[in-house]
Amino acid sequence: MQLSPSIQEKLKKYINYIDEQADALIIKENPTKTEHILTSMVCLQEECWELCSEIRKFTKMSFNKKKVENFTQESLEEEIADIYIVLLVLCKQLWIENLDETILKKIEKNNKRGY
Repeated sequence: MQLSPSIQEKLKKYINYIDEQADALIIKENPTKTEHILTSMVCLQEECWELCSEIRKFTKMSFNKKKVENFTQESLEEEIADIYIVLLVLCKQLWIENLDETILKKIEKNNKRGY
């Protein structure tokens, strides 16, 4: 589970593009910074629900047999990628540029908790 440097660079450019085009991507005219952040949170929630749907198909816990039969690993992976992208957009909107140190601290904190 690792991103190559070339993918990291493409992802960074894509996140910057989305951030720069944010006003044009939203229907509402002149949205505030707060509205952009809230929009990203809603998008993140939507993507999480879509991932949940794919996981239900993957585990065959869906109520719809046809959906289970049409499940693809690619769809599951795309939903995970969507969540990652939206989360990075949200980080940019919140001026969080480097998560390395924060992630290391969180891992250490979780290890102390026993997980």
